[in-house]
Amino acid sequence: MQQCDCCYRIHYALLLLLLAMAPVCTRAQQPDTTAQQPDTTARAPRYYKSQALYPNGRLEIGLLGFGTKYFGEYTDRNTGWGAGFMTRYFLPFLPEVGIGARVTHGRLLYERRYKERFGDDFFRQFPEEDFPDARLQQVLRSTKITTGEAFLILNLFPYHRLNYYAFGGGGVLSFQVQDITENPLNGNGNKVNYPDFKDESEIDFHLLGGIGIDYYITKNISVGVQGVYHKLCTDILDGYAQLRDSVTLTNPDAYAEFGFKLSYYLFDDEDIDGDGIPNSREEELGTNPYESDTDEDGVDDYAEVETYRSNPLNSDSDGDGLSDSEETTKYGTNPFSPDTDGDGLPDIAEITLHHTDPRKADSDDDGLDDPEEITRGTDPLKGDTDGDGTGDLEDKCPGVPGPPETYGCPQAPKAAKPEVQVVRDTVEVIREVRTIEKGESYTPYGINFKRGKAIIEVESEIILDDVAKWLRDNTTLMVEIRGHTDAEGSEEANMLLSKQRAESVRDYLILQGIDPNRLGTKGYGESWPLGTNDTEKGRARNRRIEFYVTEK
Repeated sequence: MQQCDCCYRIHYALLLLLLAMAPVCTRAQQPDTTAQQPDTTARAPRYYKSQALYPNGRLEIGLLGFGTKYFGEYTDRNTGWGAGFMTRYFLPFLPEVGIGARVTHGRLLYERRYKERFGDDFFRQFPEEDFPDARLQQVLRSTKITTGEAFLILNLFPYHRLNYYAFGGGGVLSFQVQDITENPLNGNGNKVNYPDFKDESEIDFHLLGGIGIDYYITKNISVGVQGVYHKLCTDILDGYAQLRDSVTLTNPDAYAEFGFKLSYYLFDDEDIDGDGIPNSREEELGTNPYESDTDEDGVDDYAEVETYRSNPLNSDSDGDGLSDSEETTKYGTNPFSPDTDGDGLPDIAEITLHHTDPRKADSDDDGLDDPEEITRGTDPLKGDTDGDGTGDLEDKCPGVPGPPETYGCPQAPKAAKPEVQVVRDTVEVIREVRTIEKGESYTPYGINFKRGKAIIEVESEIILDDVAKWLRDNTTLMVEIRGHTDAEGSEEANMLLSKQRAESVRDYLILQGIDPNRLGTKGYGESWPLGTNDTEKGRARNRRIEFYVTEK
């Protein structure tokens, strides 16, 4: 009998399936080398619920027992039987996927029966002279079946004691139909009623698909149920292929199995993930025996347990926002302490915000701890922030250059001193040294404000205190406090800001006891620069407070 055209398509499908299985495994083993950016948020623990029953990375050998159900022209309620052998291998690096093979043998049972739709074609296959029971409705017949099949498995719930799975693949079916086997030979050595039937007609390539459930009794034993459907190319599984106009109808037969499976698992791996910690020890620790890095922090479980003594279940043992991997291999900080050097600054703040050394309380070794320098506004990475030769520890104005004799602070204007001339044995005052006169100005550098605001920096108060002393020593002076800015920002905004800053200085001097009637204010914005606005040094000169003497 002729086979249907779908056989050729199935042959190609089986070939593609076998070729596809190898690259799937290869791709699954390739590690992800994508660079991971450090995360500055605390990582929650990644606890692993221990489950040592699931047998991935091991070889399963199972015995099958099942009932068979034939689907074809004679579809009825009869059920055959079968038994077989099944083996599967669960991929250790991809627990959702496995590969397997089945070998089965059994019988299909069905009733050969005449149906009106068969018409006369039925008697072409079963002439009454050769088959006196052809018109009977309950002639029980059988077909022996033997299969060899390969398939891929998709595990729906890995690491569960009760595991549901689905699988699909293809294989080869060898079958012997009772009607054909018992049919006599003619003089040419062919079957009398099957003259076109050849030995190779008893071989069929087919596809199969199935579902199953396994329950793991112990680590080595499981029981389960399984259902399989076989889609065949042949239409003569039941000994009858209906013809119409001498052409075989495309009506291939099929059959299904449903039964039980008992499995045993071989080649137990004592260290499945290869991290150096035996599976039994991982079960005690609560780590994942199928992952070498349970918390996915970049440090394998063995290193965390035996070397760094960090928590293998938590990628950030101290909850400071730095992973254990970053702390142990990149920064050298303590993965169990959010403040390794105990200076009051968290490790993550020192690394990402202040760029100080999280392992030293005093990064620049100037005698001031990093938090104290940050509070004072000095640079914790420089022993002399303003570069004036006076270290931050002794510098009373660490943000403004000044000579050592004034402890690093700018000098205030000096009171007028008489100029003297020695004439013989007498001292004669010939004139006084001129101080700041009307129409002149005094500009002390180092009066700083918060960026873009009119709030005076704390470090500038010592300079304003000296200005207040100068005004108290010269009670006849009346000054106009002039504010100047650099050219960053809009001209209108700078004009307003310079006015507000001049007023802030006036308010401070009033608090120091200076008569407010002696103090006026005016803002000039960026209109009177002393240097270029193209460099930081020039812009720093342009940002200033000027005391202009209006009356004397």
